[in-house]
Amino acid sequence: MNLSYESHPVGEKKPPRIFSGISHNKFFIPILLFLLLQGLVMLGFFTRSDLGLYDTFFRLKGASNPGEKVVIVAIDDSSISRLGPPAWPRSVHARLLEKLEEARAVSFDLTFNSAQEAREDQAFASAIQKHGKVILAAKFTFEEDENGDLVQGFEPPMQELMSGAAGLGFVNTPTDIDQRVRRSTLVDVNSFEVPFPSLAIATAMVAQDIGYEELKLEAGRLLLGKKEIPLTPLNQSMVKFWGPKATFKTISYADVIEEKIPPAYFKDKIVLIGSITPEDHDFVTTPYTTSNMVKGGALDTPGVEIHASIVQTFLEDSWYREAEKPFNIAFLLLAGLLTSLVVRGRGPWKGLIGTVLVTLASIALVYGLWEYQRIWLSLAAPLALILLTYVVVTATEFIRAELGRRKTKAMFSRYVSADVVDELLKNPDEISLGGKKQVVTVMFADIRGFTAFSENKDPVDVINRLNEYLTAMTDSIQSHGGTLDKYLGDGLMAFFGAPVYFEDHVERAIKVAREIQVKVAELNQKWAEQGAVPLLVAVGINTGPVVVGNVGSPERMDYTLIGEDANLASRVEALTKLFETLVLVSERSYDLLPEGETKSSLHYVGEELVKGFTHPIKVYSFSDLDLHFEKSQDKGFK
Repeated sequence: MNLSYESHPVGEKKPPRIFSGISHNKFFIPILLFLLLQGLVMLGFFTRSDLGLYDTFFRLKGASNPGEKVVIVAIDDSSISRLGPPAWPRSVHARLLEKLEEARAVSFDLTFNSAQEAREDQAFASAIQKHGKVILAAKFTFEEDENGDLVQGFEPPMQELMSGAAGLGFVNTPTDIDQRVRRSTLVDVNSFEVPFPSLAIATAMVAQDIGYEELKLEAGRLLLGKKEIPLTPLNQSMVKFWGPKATFKTISYADVIEEKIPPAYFKDKIVLIGSITPEDHDFVTTPYTTSNMVKGGALDTPGVEIHASIVQTFLEDSWYREAEKPFNIAFLLLAGLLTSLVVRGRGPWKGLIGTVLVTLASIALVYGLWEYQRIWLSLAAPLALILLTYVVVTATEFIRAELGRRKTKAMFSRYVSADVVDELLKNPDEISLGGKKQVVTVMFADIRGFTAFSENKDPVDVINRLNEYLTAMTDSIQSHGGTLDKYLGDGLMAFFGAPVYFEDHVERAIKVAREIQVKVAELNQKWAEQGAVPLLVAVGINTGPVVVGNVGSPERMDYTLIGEDANLASRVEALTKLFETLVLVSERSYDLLPEGETKSSLHYVGEELVKGFTHPIKVYSFSDLDLHFEKSQDKGFK
């Protein structure tokens, strides 16, 4: 007879109730957190953090060489010491233009909106007209009117100078909420009927021979000849920055005037002229700007270098652009769901490793898009969601596991010993509350003669004595890893091999049967000394496949087993009356015993046909114990 059954679930496999979470939907937490963080994104909570990460990418990449197509002629301290304090006579600027006659375009980041001496203005105006590639700067002003409304004004250069210029552009540079420059307003549409370019765009247009009629503004883009520049709704575009202050080739204004730099050097170059002295306060903070209190700190960048960056970005067509909102939302959701998948059910340490990997993958994805596609995908909110998902999912699973541990402990402490409960808590997967088919050894025990003993006695005394016998039997069962199923009046039912499986479950049950007889004998001796009638305990053991698990309603459940072999164990216990012995072990249990001391201690008693079974059942008992009793002495047997 082969009883080596493979354990398998019965019916549909469902998660154990004691380990069910706050929600059965594994995506409930990440979606809830996603909605929370998306709301914060819409409120601008992560704007500063995103801008900081954007700057970090530039600094990690480091400075790169923009080349010398665009150069800066700087009004610096050296020039002031040699040419005198500004404002210089405009004939000096005229002389500069003579040195730059071979330049492709010359752009002044200086405002000439007021007259000087007529002779000086005339000399400069003539030089501008003669050069033919000069771009002058204008600026917008903003003032409140009597109603408190902000009114935009316009300050162009002198008409005399402007009439000979090849281009005109505004120098106003927008900053983000942290006062850093990352974007540039390329055209203004508030003051004129046609788009008005910035100084950098006007410079690039002159250098590329793009006429103003080729400047077209469309939704989300600016068309300049064959070039297309991505724009935000504020007509701004994200500029590429090559490095911190002085990354662009910068030449002292005085060196050009004194021809320390030969005029031929400037052939076909785009030259921007501006001040880099602290006194002019024309400095801005860029992604590369860091505190000068740290090693490698980078100070603010002169405004003229910002215009140079915009022109160089135009030439290389290397504008950055922000990813559209649907992509940012999808990325945020994906980060949360992916983190939940790698964290859920893996414990805090493996979950942490998974979280780190998701974080690194997210950073790599965003950096790759930024570096190679020049697309900025918002990163701050996804990083926050990844961390928050790890913390919440891990904490939820910890709480859920702790609640499950407490429920498990409360539930199984009634059936098994504390050691078995601890083993269950270490290996919760062994519990299948939905029912699992497996081979176990079932024991039924019954106190012989207890019915007759309890007649005409004080119920309190009867209960006390019953409890003493049941306690002794229960201690023996649980000390050998058995599970107390239930008390049956003056008897009990137990089984071995579940919920924690032991390979030697048959031997354990037989050892318990022997130990019960020893303990009962000790109790009888105690009660005999007090003049009380001794009681006997009959035990029946059988092994076979049963369905074991929780049975009952959600309000009340018991961990028990059901099956033919459980019924047979009860029949074997009943046979003890027929064969007049206190312990009987069925053939099914006997055959599963390995050769050894336990098996050799049993001898064949006989066989009998029992109710519900076709073939007679062979039974065995201990050879070395006197367990015989006569039916006539069993006052409870009728």
